[in-house]
Order: sequence, then structure tokens, then C-alpha cells
Amino acid sequence: MEELVKVISAEFSNNALTYDNLGRFVRSAKNKIPNYHDDLPDIKSKDKYSRRILCMEPLECVLLRWPPEVESAVHFHDGFWGYVWVLDGICENVEYKIKDGKMFITSQLYARKGGVIDEPDGTIHLIRNPSKDKELITCHFYYPALETLDGLKVYDLESGKIGTLNDKAATASFLEPDDHFRDLEEGAFVYQTMLEAMPTQTHRMCPVLPKPSSEEIKSMIGAYYAEQASQYDLFDLSHHSRKQYVQKINQLIAEKVKGLEQIDKALAIACGTGRRAAKIRELSERAYDITCVDISEEMCCQATERNVRSIAGDWLRVNVGDDIFDVTTFLYAFGHIPFEEERIAALKKIHKHMSDGGLLFIDVFNQEDQNEWGPKAVRRFESDHLEGFGYDKGDLFYRKADGHALSFLHYFTREEMVSLLEKTGFEVIDVYNIGYVKRSGEVLDGKDERGSLFFVARKVRQ
Repeated sequence: MEELVKVISAEFSNNALTYDNLGRFVRSAKNKIPNYHDDLPDIKSKDKYSRRILCMEPLECVLLRWPPEVESAVHFHDGFWGYVWVLDGICENVEYKIKDGKMFITSQLYARKGGVIDEPDGTIHLIRNPSKDKELITCHFYYPALETLDGLKVYDLESGKIGTLNDKAATASFLEPDDHFRDLEEGAFVYQTMLEAMPTQTHRMCPVLPKPSSEEIKSMIGAYYAEQASQYDLFDLSHHSRKQYVQKINQLIAEKVKGLEQIDKALAIACGTGRRAAKIRELSERAYDITCVDISEEMCCQATERNVRSIAGDWLRVNVGDDIFDVTTFLYAFGHIPFEEERIAALKKIHKHMSDGGLLFIDVFNQEDQNEWGPKAVRRFESDHLEGFGYDKGDLFYRKADGHALSFLHYFTREEMVSLLEKTGFEVIDVYNIGYVKRSGEVLDGKDERGSLFFVARKVRQ
């Protein structure tokens, strides 16, 4: 770490130190992990993190070592700012806001080795090592340097207590002895869960830095859907916006299928429990075989009960033999494919297993829908410099408000999807804007940038 301190001194001793140029410095070094092992502070308690200050000029640089499942208290950055660079392990950063005596979560982020977390002045947050068995090592850069933790406010979510630390405190934690606090204010606020604070917000964005590999993301998605497999259909049918949206897509597909001259086989990729594939067949009043593919084995088990053939696995890896399908649906899931090259490969494989003139139906979330996460994902892509962490514009990670597993989604532009379909051998027949959050289930004006995008494409005859 001695070399890092020299670089910091050379970079900022004679140059103006600002939040932005410090951020550029840390992000530029994110993959150049220094040899920190000889500088690690000793662990004095398995319940507390330990610190070693590396330098205090021209800014504070401090190395932190976090035992498994250890976290800081929620604390307030009042008059100082900085960045957290993850050297090893996984770091969870949770930000909060207090309004009218109520505290609630505003954002959540996971940073892995090489990830960088922004800590602007005025931030209320905690840092946690979520691992049950691995240490977390972080390097923190603060300005102005904190000679001690004197005056730092910490918050206890369970009791609503606010503590102000004094110069004896070694960590931002309520595990510090009472004589390490300047002041303790009981019952100062009430903590609300996300569902209590925002009952209509069923999901929360949770960036992961750097963007994980394809295999890691697919494992996340599998765990996410396994977590909710038993309740998936219930949520679909009880959530008004989703129910209206799904019913309209099903209806539009069924009308197209009903008008086909011939249909013997249909493929439903990311079929979930198979409920939608079976419903579309029923609405079309046509008799045909259905093959369902889903990454979740639990979902496939339920699909089998609906008189369809189901295959558990990633579409790019499953074997459907020599089957040729007249219709393929890829509903509510194409955006789960994490990288463009894999989206192209998925569409090429679909093309290979479709009859000439066969129909492909895909819906995706719209990057330009102001009622959805698309514009917010674009803003975070730009403000958080996510391109440097492997993200494409429109990428995001999220979790259910009452869940634990993370999932991934990419938001598309109309032009992006048309280009993907055309370069993989499909002719786009129709593009619909379907209301989701607002005007759920309505077919919107094609010029309206709100609503999700639903594509009907035909395999170009060979």
C-alpha cells in the first residue's frame, strides 16, 4: 500500500482536490489492486471491523478489514466526502433518508473486487459485509481527513436512537462503549421498511459493481425465480398492472396464432410456470404441442402439470433436438440475457429451430418509458460511470422489496431491438407500445414513448 500512498501524494499534493477528480482517480485504479496483505489491521473482535490509516495528507486513505456479516452503523457524512474501493470480497452499501421523523432506504448497491462506491457529502448510509464466511477488505478515501470520529452521528434502526461519537470511538458502530459517545438521543426516529415507506414499490434497483459474468448473472436469475416460484402466478394475477398487461399480450399473440395457416409446434422460452403458454393456446382455439424452456427447475415442474413438455435450463444450452417450431414466444424475459452477444446467439438459435415464415413474439421493457426504470437506469449509467464497470446503457440489477435474491434486466430502445431481430434473420412485422405501469394493457400510440415494447417478427423464408 506504500506505493498507493506515493501515487496519492504525487497526484493531489499540487493539484486541486475535488469530489470529481478524486472519483476519476479511484475509478482509474479500480483494477490495479495493490498488495495490501502486509498492511491489514488485526481483527480485535469478530463483531467489529478494524481500521488502519495509511495517510492523512493530502487526503485520508484508510484500510478496513471486515469479518463475515459485520456492518457499520448507519452513519451521516456531514462535511466530508469520499469513495470506497473494494479490494476483496463483497461490499453492500445501503443509503437512507430521514423525513418527518421517519427513516427509510433510498438505494442499495453491491460492490465486488474492483468496485467503487461513491460517498458524497450528506450521505446517510451503512456498509455491510454480507458474506457468511469471507472477509471484506476495503480502502477508503476521505476529504477532508478525519483525525478522529468525533462528532460522527450514527443511527440505530431498531430503537430509533441517534448517537454522536466522541474522539475515543474507533468504529462507526453502536458496539462502541457508552463513554465513546458524546451524546445519545433515544427514540429520535422510526425506521420503515421499503414496503412500509413505499407500498406501491414492489421492487428495488440494486447495482452490482463491476457487472458480474454471464454465468454469475444467470445463477442470480435462477435463484431469484426459484425464490418466488410458488407465488409467481399469484403475483401475476393479483397485481393489477401486470395482469392487464399480460392479458393484452396473450390476446394479441392468440389472434395472430389463430390466423396461421398451419401450426403444429410452439416453443415458449422463459415459460415460467407454463400458465401463459397454455392460456395462449386456449385463446387461439388451435391444437398444437408446446415445448417450454425455463432456467428455473421449480417453474418447469409446474409447467409440466399444464400438459406441456418442459425443459429446465438456459436456452443457449438446452437441447431441443431437431424440433422445428411454427411459433416461438419469449415473454417478459428477453431482457434477462445479460450481454448483447448472447442476445444475438439466442435469436440465431431460435431462427435455426423455426419453420420458414414462423412467428416470433418478444416483449421487452422500454428504455424510454418515463413510468418505468428505463430512464433512471440510463441516468445511473451516466452519473455512476457504469460503462467503466462493464455495463451497457439500460442495464440494471434489482430485487423484490421483500426478497433477497438479485436479478438482472436490460431495458431496450425500439431501434436496438429492431436491429437485433433483423441481423439474426427476422423481419419485423409489428411493433406495439403496451401500457404497463400507466394505462395497463392498452395499445398506445406508436409515437408514445411510454409502455413496454412488443414485437411480432417473422423468420425470413430461405
